[in-house]
Amino acid sequence: MTPPVRGFALTGAARACTTPEGAYANCLALSARYAAWLRERGEPAAMLALLGSRRAFPDAAGRWPLCAPAAYPHWVTVSRGWAVDWTRRQFEPGAAWPAIVPESEIAEAWDDVRVWACERCPDLVADRRHAELAPAGMHLEHRRLARETAGMGPFPDPRHDVDGPLRPLCVHAGQP
Repeated sequence: MTPPVRGFALTGAARACTTPEGAYANCLALSARYAAWLRERGEPAAMLALLGSRRAFPDAAGRWPLCAPAAYPHWVTVSRGWAVDWTRRQFEPGAAWPAIVPESEIAEAWDDVRVWACERCPDLVADRRHAELAPAGMHLEHRRLARETAGMGPFPDPRHDVDGPLRPLCVHAGQP
């Protein structure tokens, strides 16, 4: 049985991510919010950090069509063996919302799959700003920058630029 999604789908944050442009660069924020929502309801929830899509997304929002797929970072929530992706539409405009696949299938689509925060981790983000949604229009600014830099960036993000590179939070990975 897949984790519950209906109640979270009614939240303003989730609804803001129904379009490719709204979903753009909101995967960490929405995955963390959804994991917290699940935990508040007694459901197990963890997060995965993904890097390096094994395919390009020419119809994607923001910078993605102009960047090498190996550089694509992404986050999803996992619960009960399922990966729930509320922002898949940033890559695939016609994707289900949310996109739900068996957790075991994630590694087929991404080169690097890491536990960001396991079910035992108390924190889902290192800074509260990481759970904020992207500023309006960031997808357009990043598309412009990608065109100007042949997809190399940098791609500023006020939620993440102040505290260095994002790193997985889990200290339990690999421990029983």
